[in-house]
Amino acid sequence: MSVEGDFDPDAVARAREEAQLGSLKAKLRALYKFTRPHTIRGTILASIAGTTRALIDTPGAIANANWSIMLPRALIGMTALLLGNAFIVGINQIYDESIDKLNKPFLPVASGEMSKRFAWVAVVVSGLVGPSLVYQFFPRLLFKLYSMGIVLGGIYSVPPIRTKKNPVLAGLTIATVRGFLLNFGVYYAVKDAINAPFVWSPKVAFIARFMTAFATVIAVTKDLPDIEGDKVSADNVYCTKSAAHSQSHFF
Repeated sequence: MSVEGDFDPDAVARAREEAQLGSLKAKLRALYKFTRPHTIRGTILASIAGTTRALIDTPGAIANANWSIMLPRALIGMTALLLGNAFIVGINQIYDESIDKLNKPFLPVASGEMSKRFAWVAVVVSGLVGPSLVYQFFPRLLFKLYSMGIVLGGIYSVPPIRTKKNPVLAGLTIATVRGFLLNFGVYYAVKDAINAPFVWSPKVAFIARFMTAFATVIAVTKDLPDIEGDKVSADNVYCTKSAAHSQSHFF
């Protein structure tokens, strides 16, 4: 079975054939791959870290917390985050299909394992349900921040803005969503859930700054292996020019 990031042409072909034959298991596997599991793990870890930090920073929060209310709310919040994550990575795969056929042929849309129509359904549902959950169960500030993250994640891939074409804008987009919005949003949500006044923690500030810097580096370096597809699409001009410059010096 093909896995994310490991391109086995035979496994991808089998997965595509099973999905096209209507196998529910194959379609669910394609949907799981469509959500880019490595980004899910990052979102979950960031949420756990932010929640733990907020509880530690609030004396008596763990001992006095109403877990019958907090745990369902935490589950709803995590679901909303994962739906937002699915929207962002999904819209990217839809608009990058031609590029991914060269750079990441193991992805379900590029490989044909998932139809474009099904991909759009998954993206639209994620983009509607996620914000609805945040609007219903969380403060308006968090809804505004969540919506901002959805918009930034969308315009990263969607023309005509498509910020991924510019290394500076791409870095700022990923750093803002992954670095600031995610860490601040989780910390604020937990403080609100335990009825504690929000006070910006120096430790959380460090985490947010570190993840912002880390995400900026990722935004630039993650496309270095994808030069061939970027040449075709004229995306990530910085990376393609840098690669050409390096090759000219090497030879």
